Parts: sequence; C-alpha cells; structure tokens
Amino acid sequence: MEGIKEDTKSFSPYPLLVIGLILLAYALIQQIWLMAAAVVIVPFLTFYIVTVLNKPYWGFITLFTLNYFFIGILRYVNIQNSSVMMDAFIIFLLVCIFLYSLCGGKIPWQRANNKLLYISLAWMIYVFFELFNPSAVIEAWVYTRNSFYNFTLLVLLTSLLLSRVLDIKRILFLLSIFTLIAIAKALIQRYIGFDAGENAWLIRSESYKTHLLPSGIRYFSIFSDAGNFGSNMGMAAVVFMILSFYMSNKKLRYYYRFVSLLAAYGLIMSGTRGAMIVPLGGLAMFILLNKNVRYIVGGAICLLFIYIFFAQTHIWDSNRQIHRMRTAFHPEKDASYLVRKANQKRLAEYMVHKPFGEGVGLAGIEGRRFSHRFTTEVPTDSHYVNIWVQFGIVGLCLHIVILLFIITYSAYLIMFRIRNRELKGMLIAMNCGLWGIMLSAYGNNFFWQYPTGYIAYIFQTFLVLGKSYDNELTGQTKLEPNTNIL
Repeated sequence: MEGIKEDTKSFSPYPLLVIGLILLAYALIQQIWLMAAAVVIVPFLTFYIVTVLNKPYWGFITLFTLNYFFIGILRYVNIQNSSVMMDAFIIFLLVCIFLYSLCGGKIPWQRANNKLLYISLAWMIYVFFELFNPSAVIEAWVYTRNSFYNFTLLVLLTSLLLSRVLDIKRILFLLSIFTLIAIAKALIQRYIGFDAGENAWLIRSESYKTHLLPSGIRYFSIFSDAGNFGSNMGMAAVVFMILSFYMSNKKLRYYYRFVSLLAAYGLIMSGTRGAMIVPLGGLAMFILLNKNVRYIVGGAICLLFIYIFFAQTHIWDSNRQIHRMRTAFHPEKDASYLVRKANQKRLAEYMVHKPFGEGVGLAGIEGRRFSHRFTTEVPTDSHYVNIWVQFGIVGLCLHIVILLFIITYSAYLIMFRIRNRELKGMLIAMNCGLWGIMLSAYGNNFFWQYPTGYIAYIFQTFLVLGKSYDNELTGQTKLEPNTNIL
C-alpha cells in the first residue's frame, strides 16, 4: 500500500486533465451528450474508487448514506432492478477490503469471528434450503434473496471497518443528521405539499389509499411508507434521548435531545399507530437495563405519562395525528386492526400444513409479480407474518430466536461486562431502539426495508461486539490499531 502511495505522488494528473478538456470540448461541439457526461463523471468516479481502495472506511460511509436515501431517490429516478446497485456496491466494498489487506493495509480480520456473523450464516443456510421448498418459485427466490444475504455481508463489513468506539459515535452522529433531513422533508410535505415525484408514487403504487385518509394525511418523508417512517422516527427518538444522558459533551447532549424531540414529532406526523410501541418498548427496556435509580424513576414516570396521555385522556383530540395515534391504545375499536387479525386467521388455516413456508418472496401483494396464489392475495401487514408465510413456523421461530438472542446477549454485556459509561450509554440506546422497532414490526412490515434493515443490522453488530469496544477503552486487551482504515 505504501508503494502505491509513493507511485501516486510521482504521478502528474495534468496530461490527463488536458486530454479530458479536449474530449469534453469535442463532445460539446458535436453535441454527443453521453460522451460529455462520461468525460465529466469518469474522473470523479476514478478518484472515488482510488479513495475507497486506500481507505475502505469511506466506502462504508457511502453505503450507509446511500441506504438511508435510496428509496427517496428512486421516487425521482426510474432505475430498473435498482436493488442490484446496492448488491454491486457491497461486493465492490468487499473487493476493496481484500485488495487493501493484500497490499499491506491493516484489517482486523479477527473481529469477523463473532457470534452475530455465525448466526447470520445459519440464517443464510436456511434461506438457501428454501430453494428446495416444493411450492417455491426460483425467480422469487433469486429476486428476494439479496434482502437476506446482504444483511450477513453487512455484519461482516461493520465488524471489519467500524472497529473503534469513535466509529460508533460517527455513525450515530451521521444518523442524527439524516434524521433531521427526513423530518425536514416530512415538514415540507405537510406545510408545502407533496411534489410531483411523490404524487406520482402515491398514484402509481396506490399508496394514496393508506396515506390520504379521511382522518388525516400520513406523511412518509423519504421512506418507503408512513409505517417505515414512523417506526424509524420512534427509534431515533429513543436512541438520541438515551444518548443525551450519557454524552460527556454538553453541546452534544442538547443537540441529541433536540433531534429526539423532533423525531417524536415525526412519529406523530406519520400517523403510524403501531409505531407508538417503539418509544414505549424502548423506555421499558431502558428501565430494565439501567442501574441508575434516577434514570429508572424518570423512565418509569415518562412511560406512565405517555400511557395515561394517550390511553386515558382526550387531550388535543382535535389534532388529527394525535387522535389517530390514540386509537392504537384501543385496537378493539380499530377497523384496520380487526381486518389484519382476520387476515392472519385466514393465513393460519392455510399455513398449518406449511411448516417451512410458501417460499421466499411469495408473501403479500409484493409477491404477485412472481405468482398469483393465496399467500400473495392476502396482505401480511406485519414483518413477522411475512416471515411466517415465506419461511414457515420453523423459519419464524429461528428468526425470533436470533433477534431475542441479540437483545438478551447485548443486555447481559451492558449490565455486567461493559465498564465505560459513555460506551454503555451508546449500547443501551441502540439496544432500546432495536427492541422498539422489533416490537413495532409486529404491526408493520418494514423491518427489512430500506433504510431500517441496514440500520438494524449495524446496531446488532455494535451490540454483539460491545465487549471488544470496551476493551479498546479500558486497555484490558491489546487490539490491533486500525489507523490506516480512516
């Protein structure tokens, strides 16, 4: 790697610059617009590739950023098989890591030896064997399998490239900025209106049926739908409020509280009743994990206040969003909830003879492009119901066991093994946020969608590797410094 850097220093870019300007001038004169665009883009693309080859960390930051805004971008740019872009970028980043390591760069490969990667590989194997499901459709498996395999690769990338506590801080801070951007977009939708791309999406996908309601508009920001947006904002509200209690930097504490309050407002704007469980579940987990009496009492009071306000009062019922969120505490009076329960009952009668599911990609209306059958005609409306239909009761149990293992194992580390206070606060925040969206996923099918899936698996990796980050801070174990990655 050092040899490459030395060769780079002796290289003069000016001849290439002159050639590029000549080609650009020729393309503009001849009105060859594709060639002109290529001449402009190729140098920047080359520079970026060289940068990632020398510092793979920046490739991960690009992936994290692209993941958050991916769905929003697709509303304005029509790209066929768009998910292939994310697949290709992950493979590109893995290749860069291997080349970087071969050229002498320091990659902490020992961090790949972790529990989360092994259980993710077990899930990958289960997904692979779904190919032999008698009711499976090969095309559906091929188009859908990336959603599961990419998460395993993401665990590997996170383990290798985000090996320092500073990396956790940067990811969380970057997430706070993205959260503010998402909230700003939702505010624009509310006070200015939907733009042409959003209106076209509402009509094309028929999402206006679930977002433009008589009870009020459900805002979705840059997310796939209001359910995804609301649950993410609930997670952000939990994560950043808890973070604010543990940050040593006073300005950062106030900043995270500001982000948390805005995220809570974003949750209400989404009109997603199922997302209310995110802050409630997150607060409950915070109380369980915390040994600080002041925080336990404060969290319990806050939890009680939220419940009483929404479940036992009619304060601000004139506000459509608040009135809609309040109905989440009385599901027996909610028509959509009753419809979901009826659909689940219908699916249960069918799935009793399908212990391994109908097949990958054959659940819910999204599966109609592969096959028209009973399971693609009945909406799943839940992440866990979706898993159940695709992978059967066996796959659902495996999936839930994996998620519960991550939550309980990280809770054990937080309560008994992590000694650094600031790191403990970050891990508690991520554990509580993850637990909240896991609960919310019962009422909304968003857990594996962009950007939630990537964020959830990055958080899981941080949580499972929590002790290694603590060792870095306490100096108990000598970790190989990863100074060349960033």
